[in-house]
Amino acid sequence: MKKSLHRLAVGGAIVAQALVLTLGAPVPAGAEPTPKSPATVTTASATPDARFAARVTVKPGWELARIRAYARGDSAIVGEIKPGESWPCSGGCGTVAGGHVTACGTSSDRWYAISYYGYVRYVSATCGTAI
Repeated sequence: MKKSLHRLAVGGAIVAQALVLTLGAPVPAGAEPTPKSPATVTTASATPDARFAARVTVKPGWELARIRAYARGDSAIVGEIKPGESWPCSGGCGTVAGGHVTACGTSSDRWYAISYYGYVRYVSATCGTAI
């Protein structure tokens, strides 16, 4: 009985030591997470107050801006923003890089991320503007 208890205690100590060594060991070279690239968010427009914008609306002179499921021109259209309407930005009103699209007479790969009925959706920066 004494020997089995001793073996159990020694086994537990070995497992505990292995756990301490595993959790406290440095990360092997090459296993570190790669640092993220510099932020792709840029200011929403040339106006100084654009960084304080909170919503996205259609650019003046255009009748609508399409809301897409993903930041790509071939993504499904899930809604539209018409003049007088706006949607809140998701994570700031800067633009993010996405798929290239030609819309509203301009070609670009910049998109606004908006909160649309609880989902993050995208509006091309060629048709939308931050307010």
